[in-house]
Amino acid sequence: MNPLLSFDGLPPYDRIVAADVVPALTTLVEVAERDFTAFEGAVLPTWAGSLGRLHDLTRRLWAAWGAVNHLLSVRNTPELRAAHAEVQPAIVRFGSRLGQSVPLYRALEDLRAGPGFTALDAVQQRVVLAELRDMQLSGVGLTGAARERFQAIQLELSDLSTRFSNQLLDAAKAWSK
Repeated sequence: MNPLLSFDGLPPYDRIVAADVVPALTTLVEVAERDFTAFEGAVLPTWAGSLGRLHDLTRRLWAAWGAVNHLLSVRNTPELRAAHAEVQPAIVRFGSRLGQSVPLYRALEDLRAGPGFTALDAVQQRVVLAELRDMQLSGVGLTGAARERFQAIQLELSDLSTRFSNQLLDAAKAWSK
């Protein structure tokens, strides 16, 4: 059993190996993509019908991805680097899709403008406002070539960030006095 697919709570770091990463995250991205497509068709301008459902359908993916990123920073191996690099583009594309979801953005704008917003507690209101801001910064208003260019930049930035971290770690490991 793949530990990245079966944990709830803290990840079982001692059981996760590089060979688990690609199959688990590929599966989780596929499930999240499928569920998000259905979600976009039925998103509601309520907390439960928007951000509550979104959290539920992405929780397992983000938990597994977080565990992989943590392992990459503390137990960095060539095999783990290769697995991380293989799945990272799919994760970034899915994250871009979330941030650029027009149905979700419209539902959140309707929630903010409607009477349901004042019924939310202060933390939920802040989350809605922050999510709207983040979606604007993620290019939700872009279309066509501009949207594609933004997504390409996001992929490149993600790759450069990971490469920089790996090179920094390699330099620290190679240094001696």
